Parts: sequence; structure tokens; C-alpha cells
Amino acid sequence: MQPGDGHEVERRGEVDRAAWHLVILGVIAPSRASGMLAPMLLVLVFAFVAGVLTILAPCALPVIPLALGAGSTGGRRRVTGLVLGFGVTFVAATVLLAATLAALGLTNDGLRIVAVVVLAGAGLSLAVPQIEAVIERRLGPLAGIGVRVAGVQRESGFGGGLVLGAAIGLLWAPCVGPIMAGVIAAAAVRGPSIETVAIAIAYVAGAAVPIGAIAGWGRRASDAMRTLSARIRLRRGFGVAMLVTALLVGTGLDRGLQTAVADALPAGWAGALIAIEQEPAIQEELDMLRTDPGSAPIGEGPMVGGADSANLPAPIADSLPTNVALEDLGKAPEFTGITAWINSEPLRLADLRGKVVLVEFWTFGCINCIHVAPYVKAWEARYADAGLVVVGVHTPELPFEREIANVRDAVAKAEIRYPVAFDPTFDTWHAFRNRYWPAFFFIDKSGQIRHVHYGEGDYDGSEQVIRQLLTAAG
Repeated sequence: MQPGDGHEVERRGEVDRAAWHLVILGVIAPSRASGMLAPMLLVLVFAFVAGVLTILAPCALPVIPLALGAGSTGGRRRVTGLVLGFGVTFVAATVLLAATLAALGLTNDGLRIVAVVVLAGAGLSLAVPQIEAVIERRLGPLAGIGVRVAGVQRESGFGGGLVLGAAIGLLWAPCVGPIMAGVIAAAAVRGPSIETVAIAIAYVAGAAVPIGAIAGWGRRASDAMRTLSARIRLRRGFGVAMLVTALLVGTGLDRGLQTAVADALPAGWAGALIAIEQEPAIQEELDMLRTDPGSAPIGEGPMVGGADSANLPAPIADSLPTNVALEDLGKAPEFTGITAWINSEPLRLADLRGKVVLVEFWTFGCINCIHVAPYVKAWEARYADAGLVVVGVHTPELPFEREIANVRDAVAKAEIRYPVAFDPTFDTWHAFRNRYWPAFFFIDKSGQIRHVHYGEGDYDGSEQVIRQLLTAAG
């Protein structure tokens, strides 16, 4: 998908969200009226469904060959162990023990490396059973764990599945939608609570359904082979797939593959998957977990017309809306709690008066943020000379995104030239009352927020907002 295709994506996404909204209203309204369904129970149900649907997202692609290969040896107990290891590790790493692991220096960045090595060792052992002893002797204990739990020779069952499931759980962490993103944000700032842990468990229980099914398919496919030689060939194929996937994840090349798959999917696919999570009833409950009472998200206000674009560079999109109704959402809060700036000296919004400012909340491991990056970079390149300033506020979703060295590396690899503010303690995030990755706040020349957009899509509308603000009086 290229800049300019966003209007069709947004239109289909609106239809998807409208359909979900009607379904949800039909369930929620009578339940609330009768007092049968508590709001938190509603969130738990939707978290479970969101977990099930996550397997359809491009970011889940690497998990499929890993689960197939992990389940191809051993019996039912191995699949049970894999599902349990996956669930416990995911909840612990993202919510329950995230702060403790970070304090011990065991960030997700390091833990993911361990997971990749274990899974690569398991894949290599499946692909070349004779190499097991060599791996254990030459490559050390980490790879040795992988080949031992692969179970080609020993059929190690539950324990092997537990270890491989734990490794897959660490790799799954970045593949979360708005519900888990809200839970992670709340836990990062306030620590784990009964509510955040319960939502995480509901989500991972849903995600475990397709993962367990995939692992079960791997086992059944192996068992269906009529001869030992055919079974070994199948397992070797699974092993090669595991090894290649582990190497792609370890080198970061899987991100490009995920983006290519996302671009090849039908327009509106990503929006349809997370539509259920973006319902106001769900977000209201999540807001109570992650924000102070009374701090509703920015996005409501009286609408006023924008100015016609004139004396600006040609638009990037093939067609733009004639006019986008701008909102009066109040004065933009100042950047606060920023511990590092990339690509610029420290900035203050007060010093940017007279400029149009686009504040984007993002994090480098978020696949949705990766998808919108080309549009943001294109806007900055096209309109910087006309008075647009883009500031990316990097608020980390996961522990490995809290390491400033990783952020600098990600900014360099993405070839981001505009200023990036590092917001590790969510201070600026909360000042803007944000709740999504990515989120866009459009600020006019006098420092007032005039438009907000959450998530992917509506790229032509966002560009039109930029053009209107640039041509409006200061």
C-alpha cells in the first residue's frame, strides 16, 4: 500500500467498525440494563476474542511454523506444555513481571535472543537429528536446551513443550492490539493489578486456542505418516521452517515480510481485526485502568471549518477531501518527562508557535506504527519548508523498547530525520491523554489541538488537515 490509498482503507474500515458496533450494542445494551454483564466481564470476553483473532494478523506469521514444528514431536502432553508455557511466559513478560525483569536487566530484547537461540536449536535438531550431540558440545547450553526439548530422539513430552511454548510466548509479545496495548501501558506506569493481569490472561487464553490448534496439526500430520522415513522427512521440513523463522526473527528481517503480507491483504483487513477492541465501551474500561479519573482522551470538541489550501506544494495523495472540519480541543500540553531527544536539541511546544506541529505517539516494535511511518516521513519531507514540524514521541509498549540504544538504532534504521522524544515513563503520553499506538495530534500555529487521529488509515484526510492548518491564520 502506498501513500494515497488510505481513503479506501478508511472507508472499508468504517464499514467494518459499524458492523461490529451494531453487534456489540445488541449484546451490551440488554445485558447492562438487566445488570447481568459487568463492564469488566465484557472486557474479558472481548480480550479473549481479540486474542483468538490475533493469529490472523501479519505480525503472527512467524509463530505458525514455530508452533507446527514444536508440536510435531511428542504426544498430547507436549501440546499442553507448549500452550501453558506460551501463556505463562507472555503474561509474566508483558504485565506481571515486566518491571522486575527490567530491573534485573532481563529486558525483552535479551529474552528474545534467548528464545531465538532455543528455537533455532530445536529447529536444527529436527532438521538434522545427527547433529544434536555436536550442538550440545560446540554451541553451549542455550542451543543444547533447544535440541534436547526438540525431542526427536527422546520424545520429551510436556517439559519440552513447556520450554518451546515459553520461547514462542516471548516472540509473541509485540503482536498485540489496542486492548493489550492499554493493559501494558497501565502496568508499565502503575504496576500490575488484578484487572490488568485478568485481562492479559483472557487475551492469552484466546491466543492459545489457535496456537494449540496449530501445534496439534503438526503432531497429527507427523502421526499420519505411514512410514518412519516419511515421518522423519516431514519433521525435517518442520525443522527447516523453524530454523529459518528463528533466523529471520533474530535478524529482524521478519518485519519486512510482515509488512509485505500486510500490504498484500485486502484493504481494511487490519482495521477489521481490531475493530472489536476499539469499541467505546471497551476503551472506557481501559481508560479507568491507565488514566486518572476525569482525564478523558482528547478527541471531542466543537467543530469549526478549515481554510482552503493555497500556495503549498502539490499534495502527496492522489485525491484529498475538499475540507476537513477541524475541532477546538484546547491547548496542547507541553512535552514532559522526556529523557532523551534524537535528531534535535530538546524542544518545547511554546517555542514552536507559528508552526504547525504534528505530534505522533509511536513505538518501534508496533507493526501499525511501522505501517504509518512512510506516510509520516512523506508529510514531513513535503511540508517542512511550508512550516510543518513533526515530533515523534516514542512511548515504549514493551520492555525492550525502553532501552534508548534500541530506540536510536530503530530511528536510524527507519531513516527518520525529524525529532524524536523518548518518553519512557509515559509522562507526555498522559499529558496528551493518549491511549493508542500510533496516535496523531495536529496542533495549529497558536498551539491549539485541532484534530486527532488514532491508528492506521485516513492518510488523505490527515494530509488535508496539515494543508488546512498551514494555510490558516496564525
